[in-house]
Amino acid sequence: MIVVSVIGIILAFAVLIFAAYKKISMFLAAVLAAAIVALFGGLDVAASLVGADGPFLIGMKDFVGSWLVIFALGALLGALYDKSGATWRISSTLINKAGTQWTLLIYVLVGALLVYGGIQVTVMIFVLLPFAKILFPKAGIPWYLFPGITGLAIATFAMGQMPGSLQMQNIIPTQILGTALTAAPVEGVGHYEPLRHYAEVHLLLEPLPRGKGHDDPEAAIELYQVQGGILDEKELEQRAPGFWISLLPMVVTFVLINGFGVELLYGLTAGCVLSLLFFCKSLGGVKGFGEIVSEGFNNGIFPCIIIAAVVGVGKVVSATDVFALVQENIINLPLPGLVKVAAITTIIAGITGSASGGLTIALELFGETFISWGYTPEIIHRVASIACGGLDTLPWNGTVVMLFALSGVSYKKGYKHVAMETVILPLLSLIPVFIYYSIVH
Repeated sequence: MIVVSVIGIILAFAVLIFAAYKKISMFLAAVLAAAIVALFGGLDVAASLVGADGPFLIGMKDFVGSWLVIFALGALLGALYDKSGATWRISSTLINKAGTQWTLLIYVLVGALLVYGGIQVTVMIFVLLPFAKILFPKAGIPWYLFPGITGLAIATFAMGQMPGSLQMQNIIPTQILGTALTAAPVEGVGHYEPLRHYAEVHLLLEPLPRGKGHDDPEAAIELYQVQGGILDEKELEQRAPGFWISLLPMVVTFVLINGFGVELLYGLTAGCVLSLLFFCKSLGGVKGFGEIVSEGFNNGIFPCIIIAAVVGVGKVVSATDVFALVQENIINLPLPGLVKVAAITTIIAGITGSASGGLTIALELFGETFISWGYTPEIIHRVASIACGGLDTLPWNGTVVMLFALSGVSYKKGYKHVAMETVILPLLSLIPVFIYYSIVH
């Protein structure tokens, strides 16, 4: 039965990957994948999918209950910045001041700073998407790099892995292990170097494919497949709010959430209200508010449902005997101690399709065992928080699905960059952590 269940899980993940690459409805694929897992795992398919206590429905309800309003508010904030021209004003001002050669670096650093400060990754996608639509064509950056570069900004540089980060991947260990957010600071900062090197060489310094430049109109059509059509910059120059006014709602949102500890719900609401007030004229006056607010709010609902469905598949997997078997035997992997900590964490994160979910399960189940091997809670905290950001971003990960769904980029063109930056590099970045720890201890 175990072998059959494993086959079912493999088939289910194959369905999710196929659907992602072929742009088939991910909700349909998630339902089918969950049914396959349940069927091959010996579970009641109907009860697993639609039963009141069924894992698929529980997974969806938990995710939607926690994130639906946040997704909607984040999408609304992004829409207000987009429709008002505030995004254009900020990006064009930065480019004019710094030069197009720094555009991509500015984009990555701004995204990293905001996420490091506590803005949730899923919310940041809505904020960064309008920026990217304007910045990428100006800097000659192919649109198919959007998922990879955005992943670099929000899921690799200075995220939950970096000491002091306010992301859940850095908060969860403090609650389970009793550590501080700045646990193992040297190891946390040191893991960043290979990520920086790859980003500079392969993304920041060489964004354009060979033989295709800015002066090739046909190449431009292929490279700049930006959603929403061509911008009328002369019209935006007249209509868009000023640079500092454009920054104000976002800055206030950031300060409220990170400086004063305001709940994400209230911080985002404040940002949306301030955007409506400050961008009123640019949005066409009060008469146009209804349509813009409705469109922006609704833009966040569908991606939330899609991600919730993928999370539901992970819940069905966790209800099978295979997952229980993994929990019982994974601790016996023939690996050195800290390497085993990383392997256990990233394997569970990959199975569940969630960095925070995998991290929580790994530390709750094995945290005391890890400590009993002679490692400090601080180093376990840092290694686990880095490792959980590896296999979690496989093609069925909710955030990855949303990156591609919102941008319109195909997995075929864009996922290899996402995989390198959010799967391979985070795992490779653990090597200097292991080396440094072995030297000093």
